[in-house]
Amino acid sequence: MLETTADDVLALFCTSAGTKERFLRWKRDPRRAAVTPAVMAHRTRVLYRSTEDDVQVVCQSTEHALGEVRRSVGESVQEIVDWHPDFAFTHTFHICIEGIGAIPTYQQFREFALDDAAGQEMLGHPARAMIRSLVDDGHPEWRARAAMRWRVGNAYYGFLREAYTLVQLRQRGIDLRVHPLADALFRVDAWVGRRALSLRVGNKKFRQGTSVGRKTPAEQLLADVEPPLEFDTIELAAATEFGAVHIPTALHLDHAAARLGSL
Repeated sequence: MLETTADDVLALFCTSAGTKERFLRWKRDPRRAAVTPAVMAHRTRVLYRSTEDDVQVVCQSTEHALGEVRRSVGESVQEIVDWHPDFAFTHTFHICIEGIGAIPTYQQFREFALDDAAGQEMLGHPARAMIRSLVDDGHPEWRARAAMRWRVGNAYYGFLREAYTLVQLRQRGIDLRVHPLADALFRVDAWVGRRALSLRVGNKKFRQGTSVGRKTPAEQLLADVEPPLEFDTIELAAATEFGAVHIPTALHLDHAAARLGSL
């Protein structure tokens, strides 16, 4: 069975003084006391056996991840716009997929976060605690809940887009690998051989094609890794349809496969 482990990630990306120090800081961070063992034990398997049909079924059957929330409300509570639980969203999504054995619809993911013990620890309980804190500070509960739905729903759509891209490129013969440690710690959405791939969506708040306004990109975090890594990016235009899964076109994917296959 094809799988990717945290040790695979460390062997490839954690080989320089800078990346080793980044990893050690993450391990020693008191906020990551529960995160570290869960991520280090994680094995990516289910995504590798997922098919285009599997992803299409999810895209067609998923509940609207943003509900009735509009951007003006969803981004009106700055504390939630900037909120990051101890478990990164990518940790929770990956662990959810392996736990249920499939790419989840939004309603399945919500059930995992609210009813499953691991999902509660990673997302359900922290989200509820954040909402309670905001209500105690005077925010209307409906607005805090709407902002949290917007935050989690957009994260869900982003992960579904990454899963679709992975499945499509693997079907085009590219042996892409993924793991939540690579994503959250080293900003690598996927990789093949020694080439790291980033999937980005253009945003009018940011300058496309640069790191301005973004988290530090993989190209900078991994610049001193030896032997040197190569980097590639699939950058999509900003989404224009509310609540739809914004995925790369076949042309985007064909071009990416051609580049990634030319190793």
